[in-house]
Amino acid sequence: MGMVGWRVGVLRPDAENVDWTGRGVAPSWSVARRGALDELHLLIAGEGQRLEFRVEVDGLPAVVFPALRDDGSVDLSGLDDVVPVERYESLQ
Repeated sequence: MGMVGWRVGVLRPDAENVDWTGRGVAPSWSVARRGALDELHLLIAGEGQRLEFRVEVDGLPAVVFPALRDDGSVDLSGLDDVVPVERYESLQ
């Protein structure tokens, strides 16, 4: 299995295109996903949570509308459904 790419970005108000602010490659799906989520948390902290964010891991896109919980953590409900913690690939 080769390297797995990831990227994160934000669609700012009145913008037509996503600003891809972070990207990287990792040796596996789970490491790439973790890198993308870490970068996403930093992006949300810097931009605020009332924007539309994008996450892409190994070409699999997800749109994220985060919310802030009472304890200050970021709620990314539903992201696991689109970008699962583990990805099973069929061998051919």
